[in-house]
Amino acid sequence: MTGSGFHVALGRENAKTLFGLKDDDSLRKFVQDLKISKEIKDSGRLVNCGPHWATIHCCLNDGDQSLDPAAGEFPLNNAILGGKALHRGDDYLAMLVRPDVVPFVTEALAGVKQSDFREKFNVLRSEATEEERKKEFVEVWKVMQELRVFFEDSGVNREAVLFTAELNAPAA
Repeated sequence: MTGSGFHVALGRENAKTLFGLKDDDSLRKFVQDLKISKEIKDSGRLVNCGPHWATIHCCLNDGDQSLDPAAGEFPLNNAILGGKALHRGDDYLAMLVRPDVVPFVTEALAGVKQSDFREKFNVLRSEATEEERKKEFVEVWKVMQELRVFFEDSGVNREAVLFTAELNAPAA
């Protein structure tokens, strides 16, 4: 089971700090501090994808359910698990999309049609009842809309995007 996933937009100073970290424990603490930062939250530079990040990744990458960062095609495969792996273990992911790549992801996300996304979603959730699928799709599509705006803003601000997720954990 996957836990909550978060996207954080990193300005130059936070990116420098991130690249200066020498171990996984320091990385996790830094990310945790960013996620609770009032400044980050208030500025819209944080998106909580909840447990939906894995579904979104699969839908953007032609239904590949392996959660493989290499799955799918550039640039959509950078929206969730793409970019540089800063930490990839059995329990935690941290993936960084460079500021020069963010506009490509933004453009690709803008081109995702709800009807196409829903088709892929329905295949992924074929075991669920129609009512369950409809309810979950509304939640997942809402996060997709938040990600579109988030990536657009990050591109305008020339920020890197960091995605983190707890693995094998209950969703927060």
